[in-house]
Amino acid sequence: MEIDQSLDLKRDHVFDRIVLYSATGLFTFTIVLTTLQVFIRLLSLPTFGFLHWTEPAARFVLIVATYLGAAVAVRNNEHISIRFLLERLTRWNSSVGLMVQILGELIVIGFLSVALWGAVLTTIGDWTTSIGGIEAVTSGHLYLGITIGIALMLIYALVDIVTLVREIAASRTDNAAGQFEEGIADE
Repeated sequence: MEIDQSLDLKRDHVFDRIVLYSATGLFTFTIVLTTLQVFIRLLSLPTFGFLHWTEPAARFVLIVATYLGAAVAVRNNEHISIRFLLERLTRWNSSVGLMVQILGELIVIGFLSVALWGAVLTTIGDWTTSIGGIEAVTSGHLYLGITIGIALMLIYALVDIVTLVREIAASRTDNAAGQFEEGIADE
């Protein structure tokens, strides 16, 4: 099984590109901040009182970027799954394979719904709680980024389940049409 490491999306929409480029931009910003911190420490450069924020900023940006990256992975169906069993079930009976996929998506949607609810409550509850390192950034701001990432994952999981339901409906329509044509041919 070959893994596609490109940044190309399977279905190309502006919204998807915004999510992808946002995640890529945040990861790039994390690398820049981390590199700056390495040079400051390696060369024993003074922070001049205004570069002390780079370490916590890199940590906070990485956390949010991870959730956006996870949303991109869900979008491209590159998240962790057991393909071996699914492929065998699909070869044995395509409807069973699709039903197992739907069950998996329902479990993911259930988990993401609970996680989203918890993230929203935490965002609201900790909106003014200081987390140190950067005075302007609060715990609520960090959880807002996490909430956005979880919401995007949930949106993409819902799109996936709609696609799977449409595939089941299309396969049943195709099977019914094939059976109808076989019945006409037999007469």
